[in-house]
Amino acid sequence: MNTPSRGSPDPHPHKRPSKRMLTALTFLVGFATLGLGIAWLVYSWIVDREVPYFAIPLVLTVPVIVAVAFRNCWD
Repeated sequence: MNTPSRGSPDPHPHKRPSKRMLTALTFLVGFATLGLGIAWLVYSWIVDREVPYFAIPLVLTVPVIVAVAFRNCWD
């Protein structure tokens, strides 16, 4: 009888995209998040007529966090 060992809960590992594809997707996710943040800043500046200065560092750092979190889905 052939039973899987108790150390591996999933006998078939998930297929992982290639490193090149994963890097390209990570860049796309990061740039898309950056674009959304900049669009929100421009929209809020046009509508409210003031720039939310507290949000500028967040718009610059959140895309990095999102890209790293996306990349770690496959690690």
